[in-house]
Amino acid sequence: MTLMTPPVLRTALPQDPPRPPDFETLVGHEGWRRLPATVRQRFLEKPTPQAPIRYVGVMHQVDCSPLGWLLGQFCRLLGTPFAPWRGRDVPVAITLRHDDDGVIWEREYRYAGRQPITVSSTKRIGADGSLRECVGFGLGMRLAVFEANHALHFLSLRYFWQAAGRLRWLPDLLSPGIAHVIHQDLGEGRFRFAMTIHHPWFGTLFQQDGVFHREGDLQ
Repeated sequence: MTLMTPPVLRTALPQDPPRPPDFETLVGHEGWRRLPATVRQRFLEKPTPQAPIRYVGVMHQVDCSPLGWLLGQFCRLLGTPFAPWRGRDVPVAITLRHDDDGVIWEREYRYAGRQPITVSSTKRIGADGSLRECVGFGLGMRLAVFEANHALHFLSLRYFWQAAGRLRWLPDLLSPGIAHVIHQDLGEGRFRFAMTIHHPWFGTLFQQDGVFHREGDLQ
């Protein structure tokens, strides 16, 4: 992947409204059929206004570098797109909520001795057909979605800032880095969530790894 890009590209946004993601289309037929049926079912199901989808589990690892810690604290002003604290075996609840033009993903971290903190973003399809993950103040990233080793992968391609009907691509070196999320089925209703954000100059800023299940399924 080429990391060096022009500093800022300005692109007029197409007029078609955003829409919720169709993961089968994003992954493609061949990759989609290689995924375990349980993964396909999780990502086919969409929350409704009356019925959010909720998963619970434990982030066994929540790490960040010193620079990642500083970035996490600063970004609390932008809607907390990163977990701002380090921890081990942190209870986390993942809630998917309905949104008219996407799906809101919330991760609530319950650190020992701290108030719960929620990391929130919205996944939606842009008018160009790509998957976008959007946080506060018009910031977000364009994602590739694919299957590898029977797991579902999300990989950031470009970061952007959207304002006044314009999409401005951010330079890679001034972004948090390449975000990579893996959803891996573990059987018996459990799945692994693993995330890294790696900057080409400053190394790995954030790293998380945990195991989750649908709330109420494993009693």
